[in-house]
Parts: sequence; C-alpha cells; structure tokens
Amino acid sequence: MTMTFVKPMAFFAIGMMALSACKSKQSSEGVQEFVKEFDGKTLEEARGILQNESDKVEGFLGFMKNFKEEKPKHFKPEEEEVGTPYVQKTAAELEDRYTALLGGKMGFQQEIKHPNSVIVVDGDFRNSSEFADVDFPDFTTTKIFFHDGSSLEKSYAVDGNSAIPSPKIIDSVKADAEYSYPTKVEKLTLDKQNDKVTFKGASIRIDKMGDNRVRILMGNKAMHDYLHVEALNKDGKPLDYSSKNSGVNNPDDMNRLLVDFSKTLKSLITRIDKGSFKDVAALQAAIKKEMPDGSPFDEGGQDGYVEGFFKGNVVKVNVYLADDRNKVKKQLTLTNLHPNYTGLQMTQDEKTENYGFKDATGKFVIPATYKKLAQLNPFFFTSEDYNGLYYYRLDTATKTLVKLDFQVTELTPLLVTVAKPNKTNATGVMDANGNLVIPVSYDAIYLDPHEQIIYANKSEEDGPLQGINSLYDFDGHLISPDAYYTNGEVYHDGLLRVMTKSRKLSFIDNKGRKAIDLTAYPEAESFSNGLALVRNANNQYGYMNTKGVLVIPCTYRSASSFNEGIAMVSRANNDVWEYALINTKQELVLPFRQASSMSQSGEGPKKEYSFDDKRYNAKGVEIK
Repeated sequence: MTMTFVKPMAFFAIGMMALSACKSKQSSEGVQEFVKEFDGKTLEEARGILQNESDKVEGFLGFMKNFKEEKPKHFKPEEEEVGTPYVQKTAAELEDRYTALLGGKMGFQQEIKHPNSVIVVDGDFRNSSEFADVDFPDFTTTKIFFHDGSSLEKSYAVDGNSAIPSPKIIDSVKADAEYSYPTKVEKLTLDKQNDKVTFKGASIRIDKMGDNRVRILMGNKAMHDYLHVEALNKDGKPLDYSSKNSGVNNPDDMNRLLVDFSKTLKSLITRIDKGSFKDVAALQAAIKKEMPDGSPFDEGGQDGYVEGFFKGNVVKVNVYLADDRNKVKKQLTLTNLHPNYTGLQMTQDEKTENYGFKDATGKFVIPATYKKLAQLNPFFFTSEDYNGLYYYRLDTATKTLVKLDFQVTELTPLLVTVAKPNKTNATGVMDANGNLVIPVSYDAIYLDPHEQIIYANKSEEDGPLQGINSLYDFDGHLISPDAYYTNGEVYHDGLLRVMTKSRKLSFIDNKGRKAIDLTAYPEAESFSNGLALVRNANNQYGYMNTKGVLVIPCTYRSASSFNEGIAMVSRANNDVWEYALINTKQELVLPFRQASSMSQSGEGPKKEYSFDDKRYNAKGVEIK
C-alpha cells in the first residue's frame, strides 16, 4: 500500500492528492480559486462540485485510516526482507521515458458540464507501470478545435477540473506539456545519533523511528525536491516496505484538516438540499466564511512528511533529493479519444442518483429514470437491476433510449457487436442507426488492429481451431466473396496472409483483392519490416517484399521473420549447421558460426539471440 502527494499517474485524483494547508482563517488563494469554479453555475451544478470534492476527501480519509492500522513491529533478523537498492535514473534515461510517454497513444477525454467542458489527458499509459518512475507532465491548451469548425486560442489546464467555457464537442487541442526531472541528486543519511540535516536551508529531521517504522519531517524546499527515502537495517541493507505515505504538513494535522473539511463540505451539501441558499453567490460567501482553519486547497510552499512501515528494523535512512532539475516544454496535439457526436450527454441526477440525458442547453430531454446506466460507446448503453442487464441504443432523432433484444459489446465509436446469448451463429454488428450491417449469423466478431477491417468468424468441425473468417469494412460491406482461414494473423504492411478452403495461400490487400499469389510457396509468414519469410518447394527459406518480389533468395535451411531489421538464418556447411544474423539488405550483422545451441526470445526492442554462451540484443550487439 502506498500513497503519495507527489503528482501521480492517476491524474483524476490530483485534486485529492495535492491537499495542503494554509495557516490563516482568511480565504487563501487556493480557496478563492475553488470558489471561482462556481461562477455561472446553478445551485444544482454547484452541489455536484461539492459532492465530487467530498467523495475525494472521503477516499483519502479511508486510505489514511488503513495506513493508521499499521503498527510498529520488531523483526527478528531472519524475518527481515531486503529490497532493491535505490538507483536514480540518469537525466538521459528520464528524458527517454518522457519521450516514450509523450510519443505513445495519448489523447483526452471530454466531460460536458453545461455550460462548460473539462478535459483530461488519457491514453494507454493509464494502466501501465512503465512510466511509474516519472511525474506526469502538466498539460495546458494553446488552441482548441471544436467539431463544428470553430476554434479557441486560450490556455486551460488539461486536468479534468479547469472549465472551458463551451459545451461543444472538442475534436483536438494543441497543448504544451511541461515537466522536469533531476539532473543532480543529493543523498543525505540520518540515524538516531544524527537525526537532523539541512538541505538548501530547509530542515530534514527524523520525527519517529522505532522497529520497522520511520517518519521524517521536511521543510518546504526539501519537500519540493524530495525523491525517495530508503530505510536500512543494521547491516546497511535496504528494506522492502509494506506501506508508504507522504504529504504536506504533519500527518496528524492533515487528518484533522481532512475531517474538518469533510464536515464543511457535507454541511454545505445538506443546506443546498434544504434550500438554505437563495443563489450561488450566497453559497460562495458561505464557503469563504466557513472553510476550516487550514484548507486542503493550497499547493506548494508547505512543509511535509514522509512515513513508512518496512519489513525489518530501521537503523538509518537515506533521503534522496533533486539538487538540480532540467525543465522542459514540448508542444503536441491531443485528440478526443471518445468524442460524443450524439449531441446528448448522459447525466446523473444528484438527488435521485438516476441517469438520463441532457441536450446542449443543459435540459433533461430523456428523464433521469435509469439506474446504473453505463456507456458502451456514444450510441449504446447498458443498465442493471436485480433482474439482470439491459442494453439500449440512443436514438438521437426521437431522443429516446431504445431497448435492444441483444447482448451488446463496444466495437468502434459507431459500431457494436450484438449477440443472442447462449446461441451459436448468433453474433453480428449494429450501427448507430440500429441497422444490422453484419448479419447475426457468426460465432464471433473482432477488429484488425492495423486496418479498418472486421473479422466475422465461424467455427468449423473439420477446420482450423481459429475457424474461418468473412472480412467486412466498417460500413458493413463484405470486401471479398470468399471466406478465409487466417489462423489468427492480421494485416501487416497493408497485406493479410490468407488460406482458402482448398488450402491455397495468398496475400490480400485491405480491399479484399489478391495482391500476391503464393502458389509456389508451401509456407509463408506475415510481413514484418516490409519483408515476408517464405519457404519454397525445396524446403529453403528466403524473403519477398510487398510487391511479391523475392528480394532475398531462398538459400537458407532455416530462418526467422525480421524483427527490428534483423533476422536469424542458418546454412549447411559440409553438413554442419551454421547460424548468422542478417539485415533486410542480406548483409551480415553477425557472421555465420557453428553453435551447439541457439535460441531467440522476446519481441521488438527486447528480442535477444543466443549462440552457445553468447547473447545478442535486437540490433545484433553482444550483451556483456
């Protein structure tokens, strides 16, 4: 279990995770900024903002409660668990991490909160631990492009909280991504005899240390540059941890602030429900007046703490801090990952907690009568009650939810798979208008990851385990009159390897046309790096390009598909097998050599080749 106030990847929770305190009862800058969020809102919308903050605080209070359940424990030497020594990545390594993060699939999600919108960065990295070692960048818009063709040049934080004054669908934004990383790291060591040090004028001291527990208090400058704390046992070995927690102020003060703040939020929500405020201005005045001593709004410039429970007895600690940082700003374009082209927004009624749909004016046009409504794609939804699941299509013409007699699964933003449960040959595809563009007569439906092709699959008693596929485009047009065995393969370099029922191989393009006849080759692999591995009738291997030209002759006894521009091949030399690595020009990257054992593992940049006791990376460079 670990919780930190350093900016996490779970950016929806930034508001909750950045809690700090102000020492005056006057409205601080943070509180004033919070109050501005209510400008132009109705009391109902203001209630939603307060409820959102209340939920965040309750979630963090729950974490703090669980953390407090940890108790100091004395470990016997044989019970201790040693962890991995802390190694700070170099500046070059961190820049590579940010380049990979920003270069991956990245976009945003838009939420319409009439009359405004908020957007938050989203992408594949959300569920990846690959970027856990870097702080998430700050994103700020420079230009916003709306679906109706208009645009807005203004700066808004892409953080899920900052209001953009328009409920219109946003197609994309140009944004600045700002981040920093350490270029110089300071390590400071503390123990019971030397329990206090100074970093750039800021105090760092041990507040509590006994058995497996340690708490360190830091001045604001040290807290700002804090990177990691490493607990060591009597042998100087780093200990693994069971839970960590860090934040601003003292954790006892933080818990009090959170409890007081939670009570204030709940009181304001109750009074809105009772009609105690005549308008939002009256609510804003109450927030300024009643916010407790210390506000969980103000960020930065605060003292802090780091606390943890470890799997062994802590004798000393190493505290790592950024002594210098490189600040970077990059511009990129983010696209809307889930645009809502329906013009209607699924909205939960705060009072009944039921769901309905509002139009662009903020008015409920489909009453909030649905419980546990969830969106599958912009046009299809599911709800649940004690009797089971129900599926609906949003009819934008009649502004109604049409109940469907199918089980529905998202396929694309405009298409879903529909199926009759517990029946064979009972799956098809429906579009946003309710048309069955692919008949309900297949066993399974899936998409090609590289082309806009839908595979409609049927199993066969005497066929391959993967069954046979009919290929459709996204409009539901059958792109080829023939069904093919694809054996799990998909398009590469614009071509798909297929086999007919008569077991004839060929490559087809994304229009279903035969692009390469493979009659002369009993075996062929999918394209990789622009070349496909083929075997001729004499059981020799070579490579052809996407035009069907054999650019590397069939002269090898065995071969692998290209990976990162490298392939492993073998030849016979006086009945002795020799192995080599070649590039796509058939040049030797690693000369032919005899080997009593050889293997290859991994894919992409992580691929490795082994010849006896020597190992080579994906580029053919020996791994020492």
